[in-house]
Amino acid sequence: MAHRHSSSRRTDSLPSSVATPLGNGQHTHEDNPNHLVYKKMETIIERMQDESTGVPVRTVKSFMSKVPSVFTGQDLVSWMMRNLDVEDQ
Repeated sequence: MAHRHSSSRRTDSLPSSVATPLGNGQHTHEDNPNHLVYKKMETIIERMQDESTGVPVRTVKSFMSKVPSVFTGQDLVSWMMRNLDVEDQ
């Protein structure tokens, strides 16, 4: 049985370490050389979190307790093989 939170799990902004200072004291994410990499990662994470097509999240029994909102490595690898341009597992 899959368990998903109804609240948005989307990352709304890039980490503050991505911002770079400008001469006038302002910061911009676009000036960071890693900006495109961070945007691609953010897009993949948003796709992974999609309620209907993302990585399945469920509650797992572990010994005498239940762990909510987890996914398995196998589920992640399977999702990546189906949804990303990956050649090998």
